[in-house]
Amino acid sequence: MHWDSKNMLDFKPIIAAALAFVLLVTFVAPVLAVEYNPGVSVGQYVYYGNFVESNFRSGGGVPIYDFEKIEVVAVSGKEVTLLTTGQLKNGTVLPNAGITIHNLETGATNETHSDLKSIIPANLNEGDAIPPGTFVVNKTEIRTYMGVSRVVNVLIENMSTDFATARVTVVYDKASGMALEWENWWTERASGRQAAVYFSVTDTNIFEVPHPPGPIPVEAFYALGAVAVAIPVTTVAVLRKRKPETKNKVLEQKVMDLTYNLSGVNRGECYLTDSLQHCLKIVSDLHNRGVNGLCIVREDPELVTKNYSLKPDDVVLLSLQPIKGFKAISSLQEISIAITRFLKAGGGAVLLDGLEYLISRFGFNSVYMCLQEKHIEFLEAGAVLLVPVNMETLDSREKGQLLSELKLL
Repeated sequence: MHWDSKNMLDFKPIIAAALAFVLLVTFVAPVLAVEYNPGVSVGQYVYYGNFVESNFRSGGGVPIYDFEKIEVVAVSGKEVTLLTTGQLKNGTVLPNAGITIHNLETGATNETHSDLKSIIPANLNEGDAIPPGTFVVNKTEIRTYMGVSRVVNVLIENMSTDFATARVTVVYDKASGMALEWENWWTERASGRQAAVYFSVTDTNIFEVPHPPGPIPVEAFYALGAVAVAIPVTTVAVLRKRKPETKNKVLEQKVMDLTYNLSGVNRGECYLTDSLQHCLKIVSDLHNRGVNGLCIVREDPELVTKNYSLKPDDVVLLSLQPIKGFKAISSLQEISIAITRFLKAGGGAVLLDGLEYLISRFGFNSVYMCLQEKHIEFLEAGAVLLVPVNMETLDSREKGQLLSELKLL
């Protein structure tokens, strides 16, 4: 075909757009070859079942796990926070449940149960490195889960120690980065005993299809020229030095803050409420998430430990006389010493029941002064104090004074 000058003029906008696109791919694509981004949002979850054990325990091949659920509770930049819950076959709450924080760009995390984690960056491909660089995606393929075909990334870890050799395979959903399937095999060197554990997704909402984006307007292609001009600025921004990895101490603080928040309280606070059951439920929730508790109660301590899954050592009777083998304390000084020791030992949640009893014995002013002193201790320790009381037993002045030191829950 013959191209005259008129033809060339007609195609100048298209040629300019094409050149801009070439420049964009040439300069920007190498810099952004692998982006380590989250592919999840708050509220998404993966529910695991299909537990199979082979020669894992001396008791045989019957799995002890009933289910496990991993839910996304926060997403901030490159950081994803996951809440793990679950249950054993006997009804016991999963002993290693809790909150884990994952920086998908640096690989920093407090998850310790395996070298391969519960989540990786989204949209990686075969051969891509997984931060901090220990593993790469071994293969990308299509697998079917719950009747849905998904593109997945498979990671394999081979280990060898003096005790055993092992192979761990984890299959991750490519679009979200969440683990869908785990398979662990190992062989003991001394005995030659082989064992395996397997489980996979049985319910999830990460497969839900989002609304498709609208069509790209033709005018957008002409904007590529402007993008090409901005390439040097973009390149410099991407190549800037990354911030240092999150320090372990900061990570631990975030985990603890979220642990308390999920139970409806904030660290370092003292609370006043009219419900003893609400306080016991909070202490029990925190206990299940690994936070130590101390309950000073006027109730039957045996029933408290049974109904709220607490340990006998966590419950103290507020009384002049011990019963059923439980310790008892009765004075403000004993209460103060017990709380101080608990906080210094790293304890986190204290329930102080029987405020009416203490006021009747020692007077409101003495009890109020004790709470004032403890307020600072809880603030410093990042712990929580829960004080149930019948508000009708207090006059307006006493309510005002208590609420100046304790928040209403």
